[in-house]
Amino acid sequence: MPIEPTRPLNRPAPLALLLCAAALSSAAHAQTDDAAPFYAGASVGVTHVSNVYRVSAGVPLPSGTTNSDTVTTTALLAGLDQRFGRQHFTLDGSLQNNRYADNDSLNNSAYSLRGALNWETVGNLSGTLSAQTSRSLAQFNLGSGAELVTDKNLERNREIGAVVRLGVGSRYSLEAGLNRRSRDFSAEPYDRFVYNQHTASFGAYAKPGGNLRLGLVARRTDGEYPRYPIYIGIFRVGSLPIDFQRDDVDLTATWTTGGSSQLFTRVSTSRVRYDPASNPLRDFHGTTGAVNWTWRPTGKINLGLQVVRDTGQETLITTADVNRVYTSWQFNGGYALTGKLSLNASASGSRNRRDDGGFDNERVQGVGLRWAYSRGLSLSCQYNHASRDSNVLQYVYTASSYGCTGQALFF
Repeated sequence: MPIEPTRPLNRPAPLALLLCAAALSSAAHAQTDDAAPFYAGASVGVTHVSNVYRVSAGVPLPSGTTNSDTVTTTALLAGLDQRFGRQHFTLDGSLQNNRYADNDSLNNSAYSLRGALNWETVGNLSGTLSAQTSRSLAQFNLGSGAELVTDKNLERNREIGAVVRLGVGSRYSLEAGLNRRSRDFSAEPYDRFVYNQHTASFGAYAKPGGNLRLGLVARRTDGEYPRYPIYIGIFRVGSLPIDFQRDDVDLTATWTTGGSSQLFTRVSTSRVRYDPASNPLRDFHGTTGAVNWTWRPTGKINLGLQVVRDTGQETLITTADVNRVYTSWQFNGGYALTGKLSLNASASGSRNRRDDGGFDNERVQGVGLRWAYSRGLSLSCQYNHASRDSNVLQYVYTASSYGCTGQALFF
């Protein structure tokens, strides 16, 4: 299981969706700090996207299709942050309407909803119940054998989880968890990326020092690719349900230094087996891991770095081929220029190397500026640039997007 990332930065844009997500996070943080029980609001954003379909220069598109477009996004935002004695409930949601100036066939409605209940008893028992769901326009040109899709393709993600913790004294604890996750696409050429899985875990933790926490965790994952395509040459002749099992043993460490910095590491031995054995996916046995570092050196600066080495579906960035091991990373930083003006920057990437010498390298960089006129009124502008280098020419692309979003929240 990877460290929980922020939203993937290589989504197909519109950039306004990213800004809305950032607005949700900022709003939730603001209302938690000020103990406001809820917020509601709206946002409007306009974004220009240079390469909507993520294609290489010179690749022909269907007649009437424009690869450079402007997207207008309107959104309704709402959230709740409430304590009930020892229990703490949070809920954040958004509804978005996206309209393309030229490619009106891509017009879509998107949403995101996430909630969590942190609970504890008078004794040493505590836990978390969480759920999230989202729908958005899927990224075009995922690669890995997928056909070029120019029609509207909606991606749906769902996840639900539960964790129970039992403290044993002040230094030791036991933790058990269940998690279910699924991803689906509306376009048939993306069938190979559809999956659902559920994971059970059990771990023991110890605190040898006041700022160090060590863990030993066993995880078992059972999942399925319900309609993995089968090809003869370049022709699809049907689909095959493929089951898989994954076993992991994790060694984890969390180190906190004075509250300004926190480092989390995971090193795992992982084994993935697919059934039936005649399927086109290959079993995997090897070492995976993750590092997550956050640092706030001053009141104006905050930095974060995440690095993950794992199979495709467990990386930080949406990757196409679940059968390969990817190394992915993500960096983000923020700087408060004034009390109302803040600067943010981000960069992320993923890379893999195949046995046949093939490769895929993806990069995304972004920079933005946010002006908070008041607690509830703000304006954000962002520029992003994404690219992929690959040994397969049709998967190579560059794209950029820029735009601004205005937001009004009421508490």
